[in-house]
Amino acid sequence: MIIILSLISLGDVGESIDVPNKDKIVHFTFYFVFVMLWSLFFKTKNNSIIILFIILFLAIVFGILIEICQGFTKDRTPDPIDALANSIGAIFGLIFTLLFLKNTKSHS
Repeated sequence: MIIILSLISLGDVGESIDVPNKDKIVHFTFYFVFVMLWSLFFKTKNNSIIILFIILFLAIVFGILIEICQGFTKDRTPDPIDALANSIGAIFGLIFTLLFLKNTKSHS
């Protein structure tokens, strides 16, 4: 889903919403959820912190590669700030997941 939404043109979708840097918020949110869901999935399968950092690394590389690929589309252009928003979202997704898992362990 992230690949498709990152590489297609959505035209005027969301243009009427006047929020500064709304595209950066979307990038942040996509990668926050992306890392959070994969981290929760693998954390239930394997208790290795290394797996979580591999997920983070792959998400950051994936976000950078998607931005590079946008340079090969007709309607999109690569933006290093989008790659940064992707990476920050991924990092916060991992932090949130680690805090969530720590909190659920302390209540069990």
